[in-house]
Amino acid sequence: MKKLLLLFLVLFISNCAFASDKVHVKALNEFDSINPCEEFNVEVIEEAQVDDLQLIKGDIINCVLKKVTDPKRAKQDAKIFLHVIGYQDKIGTHKFLSPLKAKYAKTVINKEEIKKIPPKKIAKKAISTASGFIVKGGSYAVSFVDGFAQNQEDNRFKSGAKQVYDDSFLSLVKYGSEVNINVGDEFYLIITKDKE
Repeated sequence: MKKLLLLFLVLFISNCAFASDKVHVKALNEFDSINPCEEFNVEVIEEAQVDDLQLIKGDIINCVLKKVTDPKRAKQDAKIFLHVIGYQDKIGTHKFLSPLKAKYAKTVINKEEIKKIPPKKIAKKAISTASGFIVKGGSYAVSFVDGFAQNQEDNRFKSGAKQVYDDSFLSLVKYGSEVNINVGDEFYLIITKDKE
C-alpha cells in the first residue's frame, strides 16, 4: 500500500512540475487592469518551451483578454488572465497545437530571481525570524530598528513605527494594487493548457 501511495505521489508531482510554462516576456503595448484592452502582445526575452514548441528570443506571443480580477485584501494585487492565440516568428504567424491560457506574474521563483534579492533583505528576514523565536515580539524590534535606520519618513521614530506596521499582520487589511503594464515592462506569463 505504501509503494502504491508513493508511486501516486511521484506521478502527481511530476505532472504538476510540467503543467505550466513560465515565459519571461516584455510588453509590446500598454495594459491597465482598470481599463483593460482586448488584445495584448508580448515579446519573448528568454528561450522557453510552450506546448512542445520552442520559442526563441524575439518571438511575439499574441493574447486576448480572458478576465481581470480586482485587488483584494491581504495585499493581493489584481490578476490578469489571457487566452494565448498564437505566436509570430521570422517565418510568420502560427497557432499553438492546443488551446492555451496565461496568467500575468510580476516575478516567479527561479534561480535568476533569487539572485536578484538583495542580501540585506535576506539577512533582515533571517534575523527577524530568529529573534521571533528567541523573544516574543523580537521580530517587531528588528522591524523598528530597520525603519529607524532607513528614515524614509524624515522622522526616525515615525519611520520605525511605519516599518513595524508594514511587517505586521495588521498591514494585511490593506488592499493590493491594480496592475499597470507599460511598453517594455518585463514580467512572466505562466502558460497552461486551457481546458474550457
